[in-house]
Amino acid sequence: AVRARRGSQVAPVSEDDVVQAINKLETLGSGFRIVQVGHRKVVQSVPGELNLDHNKILECAEAHGGWVTAEGAADALGFSRDRVGSALQSLLNEGQAMVDDGHEDGTRRFWFPYLRGFT
Repeated sequence: AVRARRGSQVAPVSEDDVVQAINKLETLGSGFRIVQVGHRKVVQSVPGELNLDHNKILECAEAHGGWVTAEGAADALGFSRDRVGSALQSLLNEGQAMVDDGHEDGTRRFWFPYLRGFT
């Protein structure tokens, strides 16, 4: 949409353009910032802090196509179930995760749509 408005004679918007724009917004205290999650850069648009537990769970989710189970994350990370549960609840409260209780095996999955691979 941006390229259509700017015309075909203008260079496409690059990743660096987006990073610079977000960095300018961040200085205004808008809540926008770039966060490294595993191998991806993610735009965080809600004020809040990601702690080490959050980052580790997000890295685990990235490795599984954008989702984790509490049990799977606890096993993969060597964390207690309570520690993972607390971190997942915090991510849910911040609007970064969605719950899926409809999987055929009955295990609750936590989805992070911005980590799901695009094909």
